[in-house]
Amino acid sequence: MHTSQSPVRFNQIPGKNCWWLMIVLLLAAVACKKGFTSSQFEDDHLVVLAEISAGDSVKVPVGKTIKVGSGSLIRFEKVNDATVTLTEEKSRTWILQPSYAWQYASNPTTIFTNRKRFKTNTHYSIEVKHPTMGVVTGSTYIPPLPKWTVVDTSYETHQGKKVLAVSITFQDQADKDDYYIVEGVKELLKQGRYFYYRGVRYDYNTPQGKSLYETVKNTPGVQLLNDTISINKFLRLELFTQDANTENARIDNINNPFRRLFLTDKTFNGQSYTIKFYVDQQFFVATEPLQKGRVRIQFKAASKELFDYLLEYEKYKSDFGAIPANQLPSPTGNISKGLGIFGGSARRERIYYFDKLW
Repeated sequence: MHTSQSPVRFNQIPGKNCWWLMIVLLLAAVACKKGFTSSQFEDDHLVVLAEISAGDSVKVPVGKTIKVGSGSLIRFEKVNDATVTLTEEKSRTWILQPSYAWQYASNPTTIFTNRKRFKTNTHYSIEVKHPTMGVVTGSTYIPPLPKWTVVDTSYETHQGKKVLAVSITFQDQADKDDYYIVEGVKELLKQGRYFYYRGVRYDYNTPQGKSLYETVKNTPGVQLLNDTISINKFLRLELFTQDANTENARIDNINNPFRRLFLTDKTFNGQSYTIKFYVDQQFFVATEPLQKGRVRIQFKAASKELFDYLLEYEKYKSDFGAIPANQLPSPTGNISKGLGIFGGSARRERIYYFDKLW
């Protein structure tokens, strides 16, 4: 194996709001029809598909199941007329409101929102009331942020592939069981242009902004500036590891690629531990402008219910919401009298730039 120092640039942003990334990843396949049998579900079951993460504003996807055709397939649809209540530590409560913002238009569920932000080391519960589908509930715990101490990267070759090797050293907590998840995605970006006029920022890419710019472009101090904007699309990066302590080693051949890596502290409770993994560089450098973006590596401390739920999807090599009926009707979530998951996480993140941006 050849190793060389990696020249990539990175930023550590543990508090950056990544709610959209998680919603997209959790709902990656939900919009498609699913191969469930008609006996496994009935029409109009409430579905909650939420990974809530510390630092993010409140956004909870809620939908319902609908039988398709003869009933052999199930899809999810939006639910706008539900009452969604979020409770923090069994005391403070908030009523969430459905959002009709443009960025949620293509989502197969309704996104219920609030400006409040989730906290670490905090218990939350959710209640969804619907006039015809009844009441579903779920609860979870957002753990403390994982305490990583060292993050090393290098370019290597693994199984004949060019990879980014990442080693994360972290300190585990001794007072409880801990669950960790590693993910890697490429977030696609586009070039945005903007300008300031009389102290107000305007988007040049809109018809109104472009028209105003043409009118005021000769005004002193007005200049066209470039910006990098997420288009809310993500390419999941394949991860490899040789770590025999991962749950991946127990559910599949450790030499295979994985969507996520899963690790518990059974063998290192209360100790420092280093996990090394490899990220396939297939999508690192764009071959066309529409694939330009940045690579996000996330290391999460997760609630047990979220850990178990996503591990079942990994076991069957399926995207979230797409496990074949002949293998598993649906992972066992924590939504009482409904379907899905309400799980907590706290993440550390590094962002890497490989593409030459604008």
